[in-house]
Amino acid sequence: MREGDIGAATETPARPKEHGPWGRRIDERLHRKEYRQQADEDQRHSTRFFPCPSCGADLRFDPGTANMICAHCGTEAEVPHVDDAVAQLENCYHFYLGKDTGAMAEEEAPSIDCNGCGASIEFHPDEHSRICPFCDGAIVGDVRMQRRIVPQAVLPFKLIEQEAQEAMRHWLKSRWFAPNDIADEAKADHFHGIYVPFWTYDAYTDTDYTGARGRRVGSGKNRRTVWTNVSGNVTGGFDDVIVSGSKSVSAEFKDALAPWPLRELETYQTEFLAGFRAENHLIGLKEGFAKAQVYMRAVITDWIKRDIGGQRQRINSTYTRFSKETFKHILVPVWITHYDFARKTYRLSVNGHTAKAYGERPFSLWKLIAGTTAMMLGAGVIGFLVSAVPWAG
Repeated sequence: MREGDIGAATETPARPKEHGPWGRRIDERLHRKEYRQQADEDQRHSTRFFPCPSCGADLRFDPGTANMICAHCGTEAEVPHVDDAVAQLENCYHFYLGKDTGAMAEEEAPSIDCNGCGASIEFHPDEHSRICPFCDGAIVGDVRMQRRIVPQAVLPFKLIEQEAQEAMRHWLKSRWFAPNDIADEAKADHFHGIYVPFWTYDAYTDTDYTGARGRRVGSGKNRRTVWTNVSGNVTGGFDDVIVSGSKSVSAEFKDALAPWPLRELETYQTEFLAGFRAENHLIGLKEGFAKAQVYMRAVITDWIKRDIGGQRQRINSTYTRFSKETFKHILVPVWITHYDFARKTYRLSVNGHTAKAYGERPFSLWKLIAGTTAMMLGAGVIGFLVSAVPWAG
């Protein structure tokens, strides 16, 4: 941001006089809508400029195609084709982790950190209004050039904004305990298209363990478990264990919007990002692998229990050796919005490639009461029928 722009970024039209809590809520919603509209206009000026060959306006990537399109004159330009094999190339983890053995390519991007959720997001220095797509908070501060690792591959947007809106409506309609009119009444002013950073890790594991196998004997008050000490070894490989490079809403994007079709990754080119924002990774290679190991060890625990067998299992100790560790650094597409319903704001995200949606939603008190009552009645009927059966004895 240039000097003097901070005032322009925070200056807003005079607000109407507030009249208690209701007036404040209306005022806040109007203010947020004005801010979003200005942010939407700012986002049209992409941080990556690809001039239209016909009119010179900015080309934007057209989701679901391999082209960029000019919103001004409709001219299309094909994204240059590159070697697709690079997108699936597995990089040696230890080679890049060592300080003296090489380093991943880096680039600088004009970015700003959100004080609300901690996300680091691309913004052009000349943008006047900055709304964090993750937490919907206004961002005020200086844009600075931040270094980041160049992604190896990108999963391009396949859904346009209107399709993301349809996915949102479908998701809201499918919520059993949501208010009946939520799909029609929810107001989403704008969807933010943003690429979120991920790490993927591969590894082969070899685990020695000691434990015990339990066998239940006896009946009634004399029922007990007899334990037999065991030891063994389990091995297995992991492919594309996904770890979010974001610290803002990593669990939501990694798990709730999964699966991510990683076989459709494209070799990274800035043309795929034209017209969209990108979040900078805040979790590095080593920290990401530590998170991947947490998942791997949980799976290894299941392997050990199956290997022990029996009716019950105990694990006393484990020792796991990791080998053949590889990784990729990728970007995946997400549409994010914050919708208003009954004077409250909720966040909702849509997988920009598969249309899977997930988000916050209100609950209908009457549906919750009706559902709870129905379950209690059902349990009562089942209990009555069971007690009425003339069981032997």
